[in-house]
Amino acid sequence: STVLADHGLSASAEGGYCNITLDWRSLASGLLAQIASGDFGRGAPSGKRVLIEHTSANATGPFHMGRARNPIIGDTLARLLHYAGDEVATEYYVNDMGRQAATLAYGLSHFPSGDNEKVDHALVKCYQQASTALENDPTAKKAIYELMEACEQGDKKAIKEVAGAAEKMLVGMRISLSRMGVEAEAFFNESKLVTGGMVDEVVTALAKSPLCGDEEGAKYLDLTDHGIAGRNQKFFFTRKSGLSLYTTRDVAYHLDKFDRCDVAINVLGEDHKLQSRLLGIALGELGAPAPDAQFYAFVSLPGGKMSTRAGRVVYLDDMLDEAQQRALAELEQRRDDMSAKKRKELAAIIGTGALRYNILRVQAEKGFTFRWEEALSFEGDSAPFAMYSHARCCAILRRSDGDAGGDPPDELHTTEEKLLRQLARWPSTVERAANERKMHLLPAFAHSLAAAFNGFYRDCMVIGAPEQEFRLGLVDGTRQVLADVLGMLGVVAPEEM
Repeated sequence: STVLADHGLSASAEGGYCNITLDWRSLASGLLAQIASGDFGRGAPSGKRVLIEHTSANATGPFHMGRARNPIIGDTLARLLHYAGDEVATEYYVNDMGRQAATLAYGLSHFPSGDNEKVDHALVKCYQQASTALENDPTAKKAIYELMEACEQGDKKAIKEVAGAAEKMLVGMRISLSRMGVEAEAFFNESKLVTGGMVDEVVTALAKSPLCGDEEGAKYLDLTDHGIAGRNQKFFFTRKSGLSLYTTRDVAYHLDKFDRCDVAINVLGEDHKLQSRLLGIALGELGAPAPDAQFYAFVSLPGGKMSTRAGRVVYLDDMLDEAQQRALAELEQRRDDMSAKKRKELAAIIGTGALRYNILRVQAEKGFTFRWEEALSFEGDSAPFAMYSHARCCAILRRSDGDAGGDPPDELHTTEEKLLRQLARWPSTVERAANERKMHLLPAFAHSLAAAFNGFYRDCMVIGAPEQEFRLGLVDGTRQVLADVLGMLGVVAPEEM
């Protein structure tokens, strides 16, 4: 039938059975034409507004490697859903209220920062000294808590001081994100919820809930009927003084979010599962939906876990520097014909790409140990392997003197069929990854496509072959799809390696 023919299929009846046969020539022609159109794999506009909150790390010091999974997952999810057809916005929630924020502000005004360092690495020294003072110096403790309470009361001068300290720290933190190819489109300050009156509205509304109780002036929701027991049974939303808590402001923030989107997604560490559940219950009491959560497990180094509160901390900047140095050493062995400047530029994108790809290739909910030999392998399931395959496609196309996209031959080589089959899977891979929010399907696809291409390149002559024009079209189609999947992963697709 016409429908079957449109999909490169033919049907025949034999012995009471209907046999469906794939016509490789028809499939090849149609598939490569679709890829050349530039929209292959892209979803139709859904009209759905999606707001992804990711990273949102406290502005108290540089990012550490243990939390690097958050911005990488959030940024990739945003790229994926946009490619699939959604209207996507990303946001970073800036915690410029509370004790930690006040401690940083106190530290900046009382202690010297480091010199000749990236700003967040310099300012974290102020925060560390202020944290020590908070524990050991009653005068410092009193000043920090007074500053914190002044912010919660809406004191504009105090809020300006604390928000300004957070903004200074964020300058350095944003540089780290940018090095990783992550750019949050908007930054939402927690203090805005207090000064804008949204927190007061939430307190008033929650106080009317039949679940509301009072403990020495502190208001809470009794979550017993929601199956919550123990210390979290009471969801406090005011202090004894009547001032708000972080949880109250979080509820207000999400009410604001749902005024701006149809779907809210929070990228959170697995240690936030209970907190996310409690937030959803509180929002439900106000008749609002709960946000979706994309949870992730933490990354370890061979030496052990990296924790925010204990253990050795490995900064993300240090990991990015080491990634670049290791990639540069590899390039110096492989490409002594390349200029030092070019090698350094290439090492930066290989190093960053290796870090992102290696983190994304493991299902988000699974923890794993990061190993350099896996991340920077030019032959395994890695960014360098996929990037090199893209560069090889570009090199073949540069060397060719003919047009790409001729008619397929009557018979295709088995490696050509395998490559076409893999290319044809791209739209369904995008659809499944977006619907199920499984980013690890993307590097898996990139690796399979790169492997199929290298098998084709090994067994099939391209330049000078009778099938040159068709095979150049196959190379160009592979290049385009590899560029798309690498771009979705936040990995640069180089034209030379």
